[in-house]
Amino acid sequence: MGTVVDRLIEWVDYVFEHGGWHVSLWDSVKDLSMTQAAWAPAPERNSIWKIVEHVALWKEDGAQRIAGAPRRHTGWDKEMDWRPLPPATEEAWQASLRRLREAHARVRAELVKRSDDDLGAPPPGYETPLHTHIRGLVAHDSYHAGQICYLRALLGVPAKVW
Repeated sequence: MGTVVDRLIEWVDYVFEHGGWHVSLWDSVKDLSMTQAAWAPAPERNSIWKIVEHVALWKEDGAQRIAGAPRRHTGWDKEMDWRPLPPATEEAWQASLRRLREAHARVRAELVKRSDDDLGAPPPGYETPLHTHIRGLVAHDSYHAGQICYLRALLGVPAKVW
């Protein structure tokens, strides 16, 4: 059966890249062109590309929390999240996809280093136990995969489930 950490790793991977009845986060973005990813349904709405950058940022932060790094300064998220995208090129889009995959790999790499006993203690600067932060990362990936699938449908490029 394995450890609780093993089960959490399965869930982190499942929602990111091993879809079943749902589309995984990775499957929702991996086949999109830069033009498709940069499209937004309205000027004040986010594009798939912006969502990818947002998810990558929070995965990077999650990896730091799992690693036990000190909490970031107040306001860092307002400084770093939902920033303007770089000039729209296929290379820049591919760099964002690499960032997302690398952030996921860092979450996984840090989680593998943890024991079940570590899951009940909060990361430095937080009050909630580590397992709730990991659960939040899984929910965050799932939530944004759904958003991306909806945007894909609006684009006329639905994601493939099976």
